[in-house]
Amino acid sequence: MPRRATIAPRVAALLVVAAAVLSGCSPTAPADPGSLAQPGPVTVTDVSVTAEVYRSRIDPSRGGIQLSVRNDAAVPLTIVGARLESPALQQPIVRERTTVIGPGLTRDLALTLTAAACPADEPEPPQAVLVVQLIDGSTAEVAVPTVDRIGQWAEWVAAECLAAAVAERVQLTVRHDPTRDDGSLIGLLLDIAPRSGARGAEVALVSLSDTVLFGLVQAADGARVTSAPLPPEAAGGTAAVSIPLLLTPARCDAHAIADDKQGTLFRVAVQVDGQPGVVTVVADDATRAALYDAYTRACGL
Repeated sequence: MPRRATIAPRVAALLVVAAAVLSGCSPTAPADPGSLAQPGPVTVTDVSVTAEVYRSRIDPSRGGIQLSVRNDAAVPLTIVGARLESPALQQPIVRERTTVIGPGLTRDLALTLTAAACPADEPEPPQAVLVVQLIDGSTAEVAVPTVDRIGQWAEWVAAECLAAAVAERVQLTVRHDPTRDDGSLIGLLLDIAPRSGARGAEVALVSLSDTVLFGLVQAADGARVTSAPLPPEAAGGTAAVSIPLLLTPARCDAHAIADDKQGTLFRVAVQVDGQPGVVTVVADDATRAALYDAYTRACGL
């Protein structure tokens, strides 16, 4: 027992010295490593992770993206911040929240997208920069390449640049039209406001599609359709117009609204300099609430 009491402080001292040397400019390590509440990597070279980017079902409606990080090391990893960097972004995508990832585990870090830098042809997946906490309490940045899990990063950049080209010429919004509500029918207006003195690509608006929550109905005969062609005045005049459309619930059950993620995202088929594409018109909070109320009445819920 006396021998153990003599050696233990010496071992502890050696561990402290080793941690301080490996940490470089990091603050002095605690005197007793065994007292650390959250063990982790000693230096950045001990960090071993793989990272992917993808978008969940809810991300399109909230303008978000997921950074999926797997901790491949044998000790827990504490991430106190993260960002995504890419030439396809006007500014980095930043997250300032703490997440602990156990050994061999994966966690998804939710981030809010920033604006794309256009044009951006076939962009590479972004680089992730993780701000990790070391065992001595200091932090360090670790750059990690990401994998575009199912091609959504490239799709998002292309969609953002298409939307930017359309927005240079015309502003698109949707709003509820209660004067046309009738039984199971719900009125919708697509407002089209040309930009004064706009320059850039030639834009034509072709049609509006239904959503997972709202189907489209032809006013002429009441037939259900998956898309409604937009009239010639929507093709790109100089005066603002409002295109009347009719919706009807695509389904009627108590969980439809509670589970809704994309029911008020209206997609408009366009042509930009003759090339086809699709832009998404997101209903604002007031319009979303009004459409949900109309949906409830139309379904008799």
